[in-house]
Amino acid sequence: MTASTEHPVFAHLRTLAATGPVVVAHRGNSRRQPENTLAAFRSAMALGTAMQEFDVQATADGELVCVHDTSLDRTSDAATALGPGALVAQTKWDVVRSLDAGRWFAPTCAGERMPRLGDALQVMLPQCVPLIEHKGGEASLFATALATRELRRRCIVQSFDWDFVAAMARLSPDLARAVLGPTATFPRCDAAAIAAAIAIGAGMVHWHDRGLRREDVERAHAAGLLVCSYTTDDELGWEGGRALGIDAMCTNDPEAMLAWRRERPRLPG
Repeated sequence: MTASTEHPVFAHLRTLAATGPVVVAHRGNSRRQPENTLAAFRSAMALGTAMQEFDVQATADGELVCVHDTSLDRTSDAATALGPGALVAQTKWDVVRSLDAGRWFAPTCAGERMPRLGDALQVMLPQCVPLIEHKGGEASLFATALATRELRRRCIVQSFDWDFVAAMARLSPDLARAVLGPTATFPRCDAAAIAAAIAIGAGMVHWHDRGLRREDVERAHAAGLLVCSYTTDDELGWEGGRALGIDAMCTNDPEAMLAWRRERPRLPG
């Protein structure tokens, strides 16, 4: 399969990472706005965040919508409007789009909606790198949604389902791809995981911050892969990630991490 280690978006991130880990807004600016909404994405953009991670899955009629959970209950009024336990994959887009995805977070956010993938990309591009996490839906839906050359040059698709990432490599070989871990098959970011990531054409590994060691990062870099971590929300963790050589770090508090990065852009020496 075609490797994506030299993809333009990864080259861009390497340049940004030269002065410290790239700040990745986790589900947008989720500390200040309801996660995975346009309000959260716009808020992260206003901060100048260079990269945003967000979750995408398919509705019953094949629309790709930004939402993390398989159920609609936690981040909307679905339990009241539809009854408890409504699943994204079993609900049509016209119903999903009618749900209030903001009031659960704060009364002032009432009326926010779950956006489609295309809506999120319109907010982020071209200033910000969209890190699209596959939570559900066929690879063909994502390949179709990211079919233009411009989108394939600027976006990254990632998943804990490495078979999905392999399918994206076949369908969209010029789209940047990343693998998430740990998984049942790859509990460590070890040599076997790196080899598997390379084999399916990933250009980045995205791992739980507490599961990464210096040798893991060095191994990934030696293979030409970028390393991203999740999810770190304090200065101690950011300093530790930088010491390990991590290229990008997901955070729920991009405003604070950006301030930290400006004040201490690199380790002495």
